[in-house]
Amino acid sequence: MDERVDARPLVTAQLIGSLHAGGAEHLAVQIANACAAAGNRSHIYVLDGPGPLSSKISPDVTVRYFDHRIVSPSRPWRCLISVRDGYRQLAANLAADGVDVLQSHLPGANFWGLLLSVRGHCAVIPTVHSNREFDYGDTANSLRAWGRRWAYKRMLNRCDAVVAVSDKVRDSLLAELGLKRHHCPRLVVVPNGVTIPEPLSAEDRVRIRERYDLEPGVFFALAAGRHCELKHYELLIDVIGILRDRGLDVHLVLAGDGPLSARYRERVSARGLAERVHIPGHLDDLPQVMQSADCFVISSLWEGLSLVMLEAMACGLPVVGTRISGVEDVIEDGVNGVLAVPGDAEELAHAVSRLVSDATLRESCRIAGQELVERDFSITRVARDLEVLYRRAVARKEAS
Repeated sequence: MDERVDARPLVTAQLIGSLHAGGAEHLAVQIANACAAAGNRSHIYVLDGPGPLSSKISPDVTVRYFDHRIVSPSRPWRCLISVRDGYRQLAANLAADGVDVLQSHLPGANFWGLLLSVRGHCAVIPTVHSNREFDYGDTANSLRAWGRRWAYKRMLNRCDAVVAVSDKVRDSLLAELGLKRHHCPRLVVVPNGVTIPEPLSAEDRVRIRERYDLEPGVFFALAAGRHCELKHYELLIDVIGILRDRGLDVHLVLAGDGPLSARYRERVSARGLAERVHIPGHLDDLPQVMQSADCFVISSLWEGLSLVMLEAMACGLPVVGTRISGVEDVIEDGVNGVLAVPGDAEELAHAVSRLVSDATLRESCRIAGQELVERDFSITRVARDLEVLYRRAVARKEAS
């Protein structure tokens, strides 16, 4: 996408459920910041309240927190009232802010986007972030599963566009819905992108390593993300134990937080790894910590196109990842990282040990990964592609 449909500034808004430190949330913030930097009036609408990523929002972006939650469907009348109230709140803000185009992120926000699109308030573009978009929430509820698929089919037919963050994410969505690509001309791939950070000084690297009591020569592995089942961090903790038993001095910083944080800390203690595994919670200076590490590890069972993995590569970190869509689409084993079978602690430990023992491999992977991100996965490219998509959507809306 390289054309411009209209030169006038746009009024854009990103709709997200919360500002917890997840990939979709981080991308929404980066897009909002990029829209403002391009001279558009940019907003972020947050269904919840402030979160860890609030501090990352540019002063040029207007943030609105709604503190709104839908009541459980087990109380149908109250549920309907909460939907009505949420809709009125969103619609009123869209009108007051004069929003031209709303991009929503993750299923909860995408459903609100669909409702707003049906009512014709502005151009609406839902975003699909995961190869398993229908595995969020209560997957055992058959009625909910049916409703989610029905809603996504409606998005593909009704919304002005639907963005998938990778080719594999697009294909997995179509497979889940039993659709072919030619049936969905509004489904567009805009791969994730990240900011290339300013280089960190040698003194700052030493300072950050000292924060975690890392002596010179100790191998520093980093992982970062929401502490939930799909990230499979319990396996990663076991990997550090395996490496210790093999005589390799590898320390892990497991950044982020979530519902399983307490369980991870208990596992670290039970395995006797308190001196080797550090769980500091959310890190405001994650890009700097990345530049102080020796490798980034992603142990996930599934992903979309992992934003934090791209950020690690942008920071010059070789990646150890699992052979899943969203990782092996980017990481080529032995070229810009090392891959292992998902769910296998021994395999993942072997992959980490390859980087520990081979400084030449680490350096070649570091260079190749950084070059790939600069070429194909910059936030500048994302912002440029999205602006063209926004302008097409707005022009279509105004012509209808």
